[in-house]
Amino acid sequence: MALLVGWLLGAGCAQESKELVLAQVDGEPITASEFRDFDARIPAGMKQGGRREVLESLIDKKLLLREAAAANMAEDRWFKGELARFKRARLLALYMEREVVAKTEITPEEIEHHYRESGRHRALRLGGIMVESLAEARAITDQLAAGADFHALASAHSVHSETAARGGDTGLYQTRDQMSAATVEQVFDLALGDVSAPVREVFGHEDFYVIYKVLDEIPAPLSASERIIVEELTVQKREERLQALRDSLGKAYAPMPRPAAIQRLVANGVMADQAEVLCAYRGGELTVSGFLAAYELLTSRSLQSADSAYVAAFLHGRVLPDLFVSTEIEAAGLSEDARFKETVAFKREELLLSALRRREVDQYVRVSQEEARDFYDAHPEKFARPENATIVEILVASDSLAQRLGDELRAGGDAAALAEHHTRREGSLHHGGQIQLNAYTQGLFPVLSAAVQDVAVGEVGGPLKTERGYSVFKVLERTREQIPYNAESQRRARAYVRIDKSKRAYVRFVRNLRNKYPVEIIEGSLEKL
Repeated sequence: MALLVGWLLGAGCAQESKELVLAQVDGEPITASEFRDFDARIPAGMKQGGRREVLESLIDKKLLLREAAAANMAEDRWFKGELARFKRARLLALYMEREVVAKTEITPEEIEHHYRESGRHRALRLGGIMVESLAEARAITDQLAAGADFHALASAHSVHSETAARGGDTGLYQTRDQMSAATVEQVFDLALGDVSAPVREVFGHEDFYVIYKVLDEIPAPLSASERIIVEELTVQKREERLQALRDSLGKAYAPMPRPAAIQRLVANGVMADQAEVLCAYRGGELTVSGFLAAYELLTSRSLQSADSAYVAAFLHGRVLPDLFVSTEIEAAGLSEDARFKETVAFKREELLLSALRRREVDQYVRVSQEEARDFYDAHPEKFARPENATIVEILVASDSLAQRLGDELRAGGDAAALAEHHTRREGSLHHGGQIQLNAYTQGLFPVLSAAVQDVAVGEVGGPLKTERGYSVFKVLERTREQIPYNAESQRRARAYVRIDKSKRAYVRFVRNLRNKYPVEIIEGSLEKL
């Protein structure tokens, strides 16, 4: 009896361990584990039809890989080049991770030194005189040099009304990372009381010129800029480590180029002796054939006409460093890294399918001028510039004032007059408080741009709290300019049509493969899954 029970238990374990087969593609099984791996890698949009749709997608992939093998796509020139470039990039990333990233350390002393060296230990309060032209800015600079009072000139000439009312005082203490690069360049070497040269600044997409004066200075804590300091030091030290690595490899391999061979390559081009040695180095030689292959790998194109200086520079600057690093990678056995092998296996399949599509589908897709024009006429929304909303905005410091101004706007008050009298928005006063909001400017006014989307033309929005205060606004108009049918829009229309025709042709191609290779879905297994 015990023997019988043991046999039954053993038989049950054997059945459980047997892999569930969901489908057969030309005799090749698709197992449950393979299905789960595929399901884990594909985007959510491919899973909306449930397990059946995922399985159908996996079957399509199997069919395409079977056809790629039958068509010998592994020997396709484009496929081989792309796979070689991918392998090189991944191996180089592994090597850099091991030899550069892992060996880059930043000490607290280095952080402290960079903090002071870069001026981040200072927070400055600046005064500013903003004018519209460089000539006017230079005239004010000359007056300051002659002893004129900064505050008086700011009050009289600055177009920035908020600071002009305070004699140019911004009232803010700012670190270098809170200022524009142009301001930092002119201001951060100044001592207390010094005046800068005119600085070109952009406000509301308009150019202004600002003369700054350092009014006060307080210490800025390291914590305010430590993250940026660490990032800058990391980049700097990695570059230094990389250069040291290149130098050490150059010394270790001691390359000895042969100028005469380079001259013959330049003179003869592709007809040059492929076996001739261009450069010898400790442990090996680089032939003309090796150089040309490396050039194509690094540039994605073959070498055409070039002079000796260019070839020599490319040899020393790109080919030899890459060759020496590749030799080190091979010696380190990084190509046996499990992560590398897995990544390459996935990429190989992806490139095989791309190569097959290029050869069997994409190269046969043609788009006529009539098809491009018909698409342009049928889809005007694809050939219109981003919508532009013109608003009048009033930005103020308090919610209560914004509420009152919003009520005035809704009662028919003059938006431009109210904006001119109240708004704190830099740069908009010269346009009656008007701001143009579109895809190009929404990054400058993120809160305002989002709110305007829900307000109709002629209506008033707000108050809403923004990054600079409280805002109310009136939408004046919305426009969307149509792009005329010219060479550029014709090119875009042809691209739209080509993509659509290519997709349809690819679907037909895959469907036809189901007639070429037998497919069987095992319904009972799919239900068990």
